[in-house]
Amino acid sequence: MNSLRLGFSILGCLALLLLSPAGVPRTTPPSGGQSAPAHQAPAANAEMQHHHSCLEEERASIERGEGFGMAMPADHAGYPGPRHVLDLAADLRLTAAQRAAIEKIFAAMHEKALARGKEFFDAQSRLEQMFHEGRPEADLREQSFRVDSIHAELRWIHLSAHLAAQKILTPEQIAQYVRLRAL
Repeated sequence: MNSLRLGFSILGCLALLLLSPAGVPRTTPPSGGQSAPAHQAPAANAEMQHHHSCLEEERASIERGEGFGMAMPADHAGYPGPRHVLDLAADLRLTAAQRAAIEKIFAAMHEKALARGKEFFDAQSRLEQMFHEGRPEADLREQSFRVDSIHAELRWIHLSAHLAAQKILTPEQIAQYVRLRAL
C-alpha cells in the first residue's frame, strides 16, 4: 500500500511540475530565506509550496538512488521493477537464482543511480551558479542541455533495470507482478 501511496504522490508532483505555468515564481528565491511576495493570492502561495514540496521529495528520492517515477512508462507497461520484484519475492515465488539475479540488477541500478544523481545535482547547481555569475547565453544553454542529458541518463538507468528484470521472470511471474501491483 505504501508503494501505491508513493505512486499517487509522485503522480501528483509530476502533474504539478509538468502543468504549472512556466512563469510561476519560486517559493524560495535564489537568495534563500525569504518567502513568496505578500501580494500573491493564498492559492498561488499554496500551489508554490506544494511545488516546492514536490521538488524536495524528488531530490530526496534521487539522493537515495530511487527513481521518483522515472520508470513509470516501463512499470505501467508491465515491466517489473527490481525493487518491487524483491518486495514481492514470496508472492512471485522467485527461485534462488532469480532472486540473486534481481538483487544484482537492483544493486547495479542503485549504485549507478546514486552516482548519476549526484552528477545531476552538481550540474544543476552549476547552472544556477552560472546564472548568478551572469554568464553568456550560449554557456547557459550548453549547461542546461548538460543538466537535461544527465537527467535522461539517470532515467535510463531506472528504465533499463526494468528491462533487465523482465528477462529474469517467467511470463506467469510477470502476470502475477502486474496483478499484485494493480498496474
